[in-house]
Amino acid sequence: MTARSVIKELVPPIFLRVARRLFPRPAPPRPRPLLPAEHPVTGGPLKGGRLFVNDSMPSFREMLAGTYDDHLFKALGEARLDGTLVLDVGAHIGYHALAFAALLPGSRIAAFEPNPANVERMRTNLALNPSLMVRVDLLPIALSGSTGSIQFNSSSNLEDQTSSGGYLEGASKPLGDEVYRKSGFTTSLVETRRLDDLAAERAWPRVGMIKLDVEGAEHLVLSGATEVLRKDGPLLLIEVHSVVCMLEVLRILHPLGYEARLLHEDRASRCFISASIPA
Repeated sequence: MTARSVIKELVPPIFLRVARRLFPRPAPPRPRPLLPAEHPVTGGPLKGGRLFVNDSMPSFREMLAGTYDDHLFKALGEARLDGTLVLDVGAHIGYHALAFAALLPGSRIAAFEPNPANVERMRTNLALNPSLMVRVDLLPIALSGSTGSIQFNSSSNLEDQTSSGGYLEGASKPLGDEVYRKSGFTTSLVETRRLDDLAAERAWPRVGMIKLDVEGAEHLVLSGATEVLRKDGPLLLIEVHSVVCMLEVLRILHPLGYEARLLHEDRASRCFISASIPA
């Protein structure tokens, strides 16, 4: 007989009920709340900086350790970028833009992010790094192949990393509709601009590098940037979210003289590439 069955045999049921009331079982521990806080960055390109993030999530822990997307920063190599304009398209909460500013003290960074929740958090992270903030311009718009407005599907939940998955209508979205629905995505309109138009209007200096992470809209952004690509020949660091996107990206880049190479395979349906025009 087990200890529990012995107790049931020897102790009258009424005493057991009284004991349960007097000495209830402890409640199971509550899950840790997803709360952000200010943390130091201890390694990588932003070492010595600070970020306001929820350090219980893997991606944010990697940012604080300086290992997040380290293949992108290694890909900068010997590229001559100081003094050029660097574009961070799909800037999320500002980690990459701040890291580029730290690595390239002679450059300005233009960061594009259409998700209002991400924009608000990025402003917080910029303010935590004032010496870098002065060289980062945050533009709360989406780059695409046309000027106007477009439907944007997104989440405002930063703390579980869901807000990084917003996508434009017409993009080759990485996940199925049911996944986005269960994740609480909602639809809004965002302003879109062509990169070529912005560069002409603002009389930008040479664009030396473009980092592109736009959840399946890679080809849409590049289709509105062909003059900048042709004139400046910037280094491109692109997260490609599907085979369809890869075909469209290469269709745009090859006629311009770009050659692409694999930087990192994240999973079968997603990878990171660099593309440049050989000297």
